[in-house]
Amino acid sequence: MSAETVEVTVRFRDTQKTVTGTADEVVRELLLFFSKIFPQLELITKISLSVDLNDFLKACEGIIALTPEGMAVTADTSHLKDKELIMLHLAKTRAGHMLGKHERDTLRLNDLVIAAKSKAGTVAGRLSEMCSEGIVERLAKGEYRTTTSGLDYFIKNIAPKLKSPEGARVS
Repeated sequence: MSAETVEVTVRFRDTQKTVTGTADEVVRELLLFFSKIFPQLELITKISLSVDLNDFLKACEGIIALTPEGMAVTADTSHLKDKELIMLHLAKTRAGHMLGKHERDTLRLNDLVIAAKSKAGTVAGRLSEMCSEGIVERLAKGEYRTTTSGLDYFIKNIAPKLKSPEGARVS
């Protein structure tokens, strides 16, 4: 088995299931197994929100790059609004953490002010709004990270703006 391969064996009553594959493949197979045993689990999985690492990294392609120094934004961000720019940098930090380039998946307010090239009051106001929307969470005084909903928002709303040639410059 390679380092990325996961093997899980589940026993329930007289049924046993062994699944081997990537973490995502194993989770999918286990959810399918459990949904057959517990039909209500299928309903739970339908209303659950999760962001697949592969989908997230594919959305970041052409926007964020992994460099020897860490993560870098490679896309033109001049047309982004403050909220979108803040989310981009929080998503970049989360990607760096997932890839082992950052120790933490959080950014401090000061770092976001620099990244967004905006005033502290403006960034703090947008962060407050984003926390209320559930796309960012405040962990400690002045320390923030994107939530699962935030990553989903980034994938569906911000990444497409950064990938299209005309982006949302019209909006």
